[in-house]
Amino acid sequence: MKIRYTNLLFIAMLAITFANAQQSIFKTSEYTVYSEDNKQVIVKDTLFKGKQALKLDGKSRSIAFLHGIDTKNFRVEMDIAGQIMSGLGFHAKDGMNYQFIYFRPGLGGTREAIQYIPIYNGALSWVFYNYPIYETLADVKSLEWFHAAFEVRGKNLKVFVNHDPEPKMDISILENPVGGGKLLLRSLFGPSYFANITYQSLTDVDIMDEPLPKSDFLTTWEISEQFPRDTTDHDFHKILDRAKELDNWKTINVPEDSYVNLSRYFEHPQGVLVARTNIDSETTSSRNLHFDYVGRIKIILNGIDLFANNNIKFERVFDGTFTTGLRLEKGKNELVIIAEGDGAFFGEGFRYLGRNQHTNWGFIARIE
Repeated sequence: MKIRYTNLLFIAMLAITFANAQQSIFKTSEYTVYSEDNKQVIVKDTLFKGKQALKLDGKSRSIAFLHGIDTKNFRVEMDIAGQIMSGLGFHAKDGMNYQFIYFRPGLGGTREAIQYIPIYNGALSWVFYNYPIYETLADVKSLEWFHAAFEVRGKNLKVFVNHDPEPKMDISILENPVGGGKLLLRSLFGPSYFANITYQSLTDVDIMDEPLPKSDFLTTWEISEQFPRDTTDHDFHKILDRAKELDNWKTINVPEDSYVNLSRYFEHPQGVLVARTNIDSETTSSRNLHFDYVGRIKIILNGIDLFANNNIKFERVFDGTFTTGLRLEKGKNELVIIAEGDGAFFGEGFRYLGRNQHTNWGFIARIE
């Protein structure tokens, strides 16, 4: 008996449909949970407000890694009841490097209810990636169930809340070095419950990246190695003198990220460094440098101090918070920024998966 071609096509389409259908994930046998001290712990599901759920408390049970799925394009849905910060990590290389999208239920109804950040080397750089792009509003309440769906295609991330067909967030993600990667769940500073978690693999299609708009943001720099925070008692010029002796400066440039996120470049971000760049000017002229930063900073142009702050600044970073004049000479002008992150704000550093480090370290700078 001959099998008609249309029947074969139907069978093939049916197979693809089943292969890409939603499947339940984060069952007890499918994930590994670690404490905030990076110790593996045994976790059992719990019942919370009528739903069987995975509980993470942000301390003894902080992060849950899913086994067996390594993907780039996907849709994940779940019910969440969280207190402080509850979210999904994806494209994860490990617990220190992944993309993170999370909810702040205590700030439900505000523009800080949902936030996206790229995690580089354990740095939870929430002060950089802010509204109106990387934070947005959602109607969620502390320790009350709500439904969330996360859809990733290429560099596009969409976040849906409570089955609303319109996404609450629709952004281009800032890729870490991993194209695909693992999935994880994370809770910080308080308990979170995750239930009815399903996963669906989406078709792996090539998605054209939009061309980057022309920008005056300074993203091309040479950076020194990092020096310990207490090496020179915050004498920035001593740090600069030490950096000038180095021959291993590293060139960095991530034009899609207007923030110079220094944690991206060090496996254990915890120090102070020197960043330098050249500004070419056809004539002697005066310009303005708009900037913002976290931690401590000093700005020097052609050897002349322009700005310094030895106090720790720990708040959201935005373009244009500060402005200083630049007196440019004809030809090349060397702009130097000496930067320390927020580690000292936490004493010995922010505690992340068993170690102390910077969690925010860097700046944003733009010439008018």
